[in-house]
Amino acid sequence: MKRQILLTLSLLMLITISQKAKAQDSTKVNALADTAIYDDRMPSEGHQYKFPLSPLSQDEYTQFTNNQFATSDVIKKNRLYTKLEVTTIVEKDGSVSKYTVKGTGTEAMKNEIVRILKLLPKNTPGTTDGQPGRFRLHQPFEFKYE
Repeated sequence: MKRQILLTLSLLMLITISQKAKAQDSTKVNALADTAIYDDRMPSEGHQYKFPLSPLSQDEYTQFTNNQFATSDVIKKNRLYTKLEVTTIVEKDGSVSKYTVKGTGTEAMKNEIVRILKLLPKNTPGTTDGQPGRFRLHQPFEFKYE
């Protein structure tokens, strides 16, 4: 009788542990899917992407950044040819969570570009197959002086 009770309890414990492990595995899968970042340079592999967009028109965006660059003391002091690429991570809500700047130019120049881009309004969120998604976007900047 004791054996039967112990066997039953052991079996119940194994079932409980197994169910918890399955729940944790499904949580990990959902977490991985939730952290996926879609890149504007990678093929969509059959998915429908709608990239995040600035609420500003192209002309408004260009005018805003040009005005900010023209009034920036840091950019005025840097009179060297500079070519940068800014990579941003746009979150599901349209906010930008990370800026990475690569290319030529001083560290002050790179920081100034990020400061100016942070002044822009929040993007409209991007989607993948109709679901909100995180996107990595790349944007080149080039400064020439004569």
